[in-house]
Amino acid sequence: MKTVANLAPVGQAGPTLEELRDFIEHEAELLDERRFDEWLDLYSEDAVYWVPAAHGQQDWTSHVSLYYDEKHTMRTRVTRLKHPMIHCQDPPSATVRVLSNFKLAPAGDTGGEYRVHSKFIMLEDRVGADRRVFGGRYLHTLRQEDRRLRIVQKRVQLTNCDQSFPLLTQPF
Repeated sequence: MKTVANLAPVGQAGPTLEELRDFIEHEAELLDERRFDEWLDLYSEDAVYWVPAAHGQQDWTSHVSLYYDEKHTMRTRVTRLKHPMIHCQDPPSATVRVLSNFKLAPAGDTGGEYRVHSKFIMLEDRVGADRRVFGGRYLHTLRQEDRRLRIVQKRVQLTNCDQSFPLLTQPF
């Protein structure tokens, strides 16, 4: 799979939908392979990773969220996921994410940012536990920084976001 490591200089044509899709699929691959440090490196310093807990939730300040992580919180989460004594991941989960239906959102006044909608299904398997299936929609907001794409915001809208989720440890 090709990645979007070197983009055209700012001011020239931006990345294609195919390049944006490849980048987002690369993010999913890093999570499936438990390469959490590399995953974290895809995010800008001002990034937000957000999983609303209600359908139609417009922001993370007016309603509780399943996840609302800024970059420093994401670092803490990655440190926990990599710790050898993390009991909720003993044994570690095996995951696979399948992504589809990539579409660019209307540009509007995004200041060099790209918004990409997609759909996903994630399977999570652990020895001794039932398989868990998650699905929904992603909205990635991406930005070029030093000729490299970074995730500014990732919103994960689960189809069943209003249900109970014991031991959510894996990012979606």
